Amino acid sequence: MIMVLNQNRFTVAEPQEIGNKDILDYLGHWGAKADSFLENTNTKTPDAGQECFNFEMSQLNIKEVRGNYTVKDYEGYVGAFQQTGFDPFDKMIPNGFITISNSDWYIPDNFVSYYDYSKTINLCWVEVKGTNWIKNSDIEHYRHFQRSVDNWNALIEKAGKPHIKRKAPIEFKIAVYPDALSSYYQHKKNGAWESDLWTPTQTNIDRSYWLTFDELEHRFNNEFREEEELSEKVSFFVHQMHELGFEDYSDRKFRRRI
Repeated sequence: MIMVLNQNRFTVAEPQEIGNKDILDYLGHWGAKADSFLENTNTKTPDAGQECFNFEMSQLNIKEVRGNYTVKDYEGYVGAFQQTGFDPFDKMIPNGFITISNSDWYIPDNFVSYYDYSKTINLCWVEVKGTNWIKNSDIEHYRHFQRSVDNWNALIEKAGKPHIKRKAPIEFKIAVYPDALSSYYQHKKNGAWESDLWTPTQTNIDRSYWLTFDELEHRFNNEFREEEELSEKVSFFVHQMHELGFEDYSDRKFRRRI
């Protein structure tokens, strides 16, 4: 193999030196978590929450941005949105999960730019949930992102030029479609043919709710209906993290139904 010499390029092993165990290692297959990712990526399980969001955006005349486009493509629409997140339904390898477990690298699922009823432009990040189960790690990621949004909005307010100031404050919302995934599994359980694909319905939209982070955090801490301990743990040792100054650190993972 001919390589262009550059210290910043990858230096890779020879393929014949990589066995099956090595393949499992670079994919990140470490057990139950990897199996759950395979279930999502190797079947036709849809990203039901995202599909409900897409359906709701189409009802609002907000069009998804896909590839190259012109202004003419958006005639008759009041806004545009783009998928931005790193999602396990999108053929994500398990090792990628380590990456998005860092709150510094978290990014919500969608970015939306639209005109509201007063013809004011709005910019909003939207995280989409296809169930009403929220993990404690979700809350940490969202809190970190909300802090970044608040800091950016404060900077715009104090120093922003007119062209950016008129589009502030930027919002962050969590769109919860509580029965999206369960309605897909019910559709499958009812014996749907392979060609009879599940699609969102108006009922999915009617049962949904959008929350600010503060509203979500309040429900998670004070109004949850059920709590479930998760088998996996955070990837850092508790004692060593306490020694590093993270006094409140815990490797516990759990989820709550809000």
